[in-house]
Amino acid sequence: MKTPTPWRSGAGDDYLNRFKRFFHVDRRLRDGGCPSVSVLARECGVSTKTIYRDLESLRTEFGAPLEYVARMRGWRYQGTTFALPAAVLGKRDLFALMVAEKAVAQYEGTPLAQELRMSFDKILSALPPDELRAHRIASAAIHFGGLPAPRIDPDVWSALACAIRDRQVLELDYRPAGDCSVQPREVEPYALVVRDRDWFLVGRSVLHDQIPMYYLPRIAGIRPLGRLFEVPDGFSVEEYLAQGFNAVQSGRGIYSIALRFPPDHAHLASERAWSPSQQIARHRDGSVTVRFHSSALFEIERQVLRFAGAVEVVAPRELRESVARAASIVARMHRTKTPDSGRITRSGRSTDRRAKGRNPDGRARNAGERRSGRAP
Repeated sequence: MKTPTPWRSGAGDDYLNRFKRFFHVDRRLRDGGCPSVSVLARECGVSTKTIYRDLESLRTEFGAPLEYVARMRGWRYQGTTFALPAAVLGKRDLFALMVAEKAVAQYEGTPLAQELRMSFDKILSALPPDELRAHRIASAAIHFGGLPAPRIDPDVWSALACAIRDRQVLELDYRPAGDCSVQPREVEPYALVVRDRDWFLVGRSVLHDQIPMYYLPRIAGIRPLGRLFEVPDGFSVEEYLAQGFNAVQSGRGIYSIALRFPPDHAHLASERAWSPSQQIARHRDGSVTVRFHSSALFEIERQVLRFAGAVEVVAPRELRESVARAASIVARMHRTKTPDSGRITRSGRSTDRRAKGRNPDGRARNAGERRSGRAP
């Protein structure tokens, strides 16, 4: 009899990991074998204590007819009538599973997406046909949108995952923002952070003794240096990101941020939080000011420009000036007329009225040219 392929319980959240273990244990007990707790623990990637708790839950919560076979030192079901999927997954569970399955789209571009899909497929394969059909119909009504995820080199991903787990010092071939050249970076990798489908590595730069963030698609290559490191006592990714913005951390000092929303855009201040620790002040004229602390001025600048005039930077001065410079550049770029500014129809003809009465090179035709339609 072929032993099922082991899977890691690290992919996905604890809620789904518990279901995956239940289905795995259920399948192993129904396939005619009599696996021991240590074997199940190894296959599921958890401790034997966790498997014992799972077996007890199957027995007490779902009425599984479990029995221990001393001569085989393993577990099995008494009889063949027990059906786990219907007992475990109610309507709310199926909905949670459906949403989580769709959320795999947030991990597109990484090998983790494939691992998560394989885990979900194992769960869904155990559902009764009617429940599986209903699940597929409902699942088609949920969609996670957004820009396409950037592609990440699978070798880079695997090397980072191993180095973070084993605490290995790495040398990265890295392309900094705005620079086409690849530069070496000696890094102690601490953790991976995902934001809007973008993946970042948090790690200590050995050369600068700082902890910047590295954008994974800019990593062209990785080489382990054969040295180990220790994460500093007290370091927490959550605390590290708390002083950043939108999961971006610059590590260049903390600034007091003040953003003003005019009366006609005051609702934007409450629809979505700019920072977990923000303070909101409402003024008599209907405007709103949001205050918080952050080090990631560049990322805040990008978000302010995204709102196209609906947000004004009050402080700090550095951020206000950088937003003004960027807005000036954007305005200057868009004052320049482009030759293909018109909408293109299916026939390939431009609908831009400014193009009428002009030669293909953009020169205005004279009266004779317009009447005859011939170039000189």
